[in-house]
Amino acid sequence: MSERPSVIFHEVGGRDPIDAALRTRRGPGGFGRLDLLLRTRQALGLRATPAPALVFVPLGVLLGPHVLNLLSPNVLGHLDAVVSVALATLGVFVGLALNPRSRQDRRLLWAADLESTVTIVMVAAATLFLLVAWQAPVDAPPLAAALTLGICAAASSGGAAEVRGNLYHVVATHIAELDDVVPIVAGGLVLVALRGATVWQAGLLAALTGALGLIVGAAGWLLFERAHDAAERGVFVVGTIVLLGGLAAYLSLSPLLAGLVAGWFWRQSPGRADRIIRDDLQKIQHPLVILLLITSGASLEWSRLALWLFAPFVLFRVAGKLAGAKAAERLAAPVTAAELGAYLLPPGVIGIAFALNVLQVAPPVTGSAVMAAVAAGSLVCELLALIELPGRGDEA
Repeated sequence: MSERPSVIFHEVGGRDPIDAALRTRRGPGGFGRLDLLLRTRQALGLRATPAPALVFVPLGVLLGPHVLNLLSPNVLGHLDAVVSVALATLGVFVGLALNPRSRQDRRLLWAADLESTVTIVMVAAATLFLLVAWQAPVDAPPLAAALTLGICAAASSGGAAEVRGNLYHVVATHIAELDDVVPIVAGGLVLVALRGATVWQAGLLAALTGALGLIVGAAGWLLFERAHDAAERGVFVVGTIVLLGGLAAYLSLSPLLAGLVAGWFWRQSPGRADRIIRDDLQKIQHPLVILLLITSGASLEWSRLALWLFAPFVLFRVAGKLAGAKAAERLAAPVTAAELGAYLLPPGVIGIAFALNVLQVAPPVTGSAVMAAVAAGSLVCELLALIELPGRGDEA
């Protein structure tokens, strides 16, 4: 298996020197492990294990317009540009993890693609049936709305699986790293379909998003590979990410997909591009993830449609993950389907991030309902994972 970092870096990044100096004790079990969320800098999302969404999405609700109003609608509007940069950053880290050079890595990539595709299909099909049966008041094409929920459900963090020296956990972690690829690519298509684009137009705009990622990635590579010192290199790296997110947002395209393509390009490029990007972006990744989660919480607006979608999202996401793990069991050996399904239960940040991206561009009723259902459903799945996975919260 190719060399990878010891934590899932595309979600909340690796440890910096302060993180490495921290030591945490194992929680007593079950909900007692929630103390990890409130102690040390793990509460800032510096490790994938404790699930920072459990702290920062509710904090965003508290700070948002419906409670303290510190993050008013006007402030949230000004944060849209920063959110787009955060989305592009997450996409870049997913792209950096996409390097299936060995036969085993290619096998796990196929397992991850199969598992996430099954989850998308199951959740989308069930949601579409319910939307039609309920005659739900969506202001976007029902198929696009259903696919949006399926894409949000397919993302997994797998942070609880990261335990060194255990082959089962390493395989599950690698699958979790790779199973965000299909949702991000599909999300690039659905994002424009939510605005009423035809299938042909959606495909064309998704290709444009990929081309945008390649062009900006190549331009950034030419700059930061030849930087004279670390400070100059850092400016070029951050500027490239801002350009990625800003252009995608300006064109109403997917910053996640643009970042994914750019990250993949840097991973395949000669030289040290992938290492440069990873080292420099990890300095800003944690604050961006926190900002994204707080903004998600502050943007929540409950409605009858959101309540209708919440319970089916949780139910069919769990069922989809178990079915997807069963479909990928042979490719995921030696991990069994039951173990893999449990490891992939934590949704992580990508699903909430895509829902926030949908809120930015989709019609208001559908965008708001999807955001609320996905955010609340993700928190429920994280809580279920805390109970189900005995290793969650252990020191890596």
